[in-house]
Amino acid sequence: MITFIRKFLLCPLVTFFILTFMIFIIAHTMPGDPLYSIYGDSAKNISKLQRENIIKNMGLNKPLLVQYKGWINNVFKGKLGKSFKYGVNVINIIKKALNNTLFLTIIILIFIIILSLLLGIICALNEGNLLDYIITKVGTFLYCIPAFWLALVFILIFSVKLNIFPSSGVYDIGKEGNFLNKLKHTILPSSVIIIGHIGYYSNFIRNKVLEEIKNNYVILAKSKGISRKEILIKHILKNIMPSFIILISTSLNHIIGGSLVIEYIFSYPGIGKYIFESAKFHDYPLLMGCIVIIGFLVILVNISAELVSVYLDPRIIEE
Repeated sequence: MITFIRKFLLCPLVTFFILTFMIFIIAHTMPGDPLYSIYGDSAKNISKLQRENIIKNMGLNKPLLVQYKGWINNVFKGKLGKSFKYGVNVINIIKKALNNTLFLTIIILIFIIILSLLLGIICALNEGNLLDYIITKVGTFLYCIPAFWLALVFILIFSVKLNIFPSSGVYDIGKEGNFLNKLKHTILPSSVIIIGHIGYYSNFIRNKVLEEIKNNYVILAKSKGISRKEILIKHILKNIMPSFIILISTSLNHIIGGSLVIEYIFSYPGIGKYIFESAKFHDYPLLMGCIVIIGFLVILVNISAELVSVYLDPRIIEE
């Protein structure tokens, strides 16, 4: 029970406090003027006395620790504050953007999991063959390509030259709410992330399957006449799935971080857009609200993945 509390409750809570505190301090100490998020270029014409009064009314004249304490107290009350730039509650801004980000992330995860398992198993069953060599080398090559560069290449080829897929937005004008149209807008940004990660995860599956094939239980199953397909599905995949799920969950922050950058490049109206905008204009409430939501989702997914892994393989809890 103590191990459960420490692993699934205490560690995520400590992680949340460390994450929010570091981002809060870094954001507030970065050079720049938060008044630009409210007044734009007119901020440079504000007198010194007016500036001091505005900063005081915004609560930005208090020590950072005092500001953080007040902010974290409001977070636990369900209040994320009001955006400097947009003048509305942060939670209202995040709701719509979060739906778009989750939609994109879910599509990315589904294809990464399916393609990784498929390619990894194919490579393992054809170990040393030309097919295995091509898939592993191409996957490694694609993993080394910068995502932002690949995104620009995709926009140039598929949007500018061929005009097949849209390069920005989440809907075409007049097709708001159309699921297929929304799906079409996610093809390019999701493809960039999937292509950049598929080689790493498929190689992980390949190596895990090869390890399991050499175990005694597989040799015993073969001697009993159990089919190769049944051994693979009922035994090998069952044993490697917990570690694969943990790998996906622990690297989810990397996947989400990459998707946020790609959202900005493709002008996809998700959380990534508001993170970059709020950081640029020093919109502290909006920036911290986005960080809280993303951090909470990553921690929640990690906990869920751990629980699923324990369910699939109870031996993990003993480690």
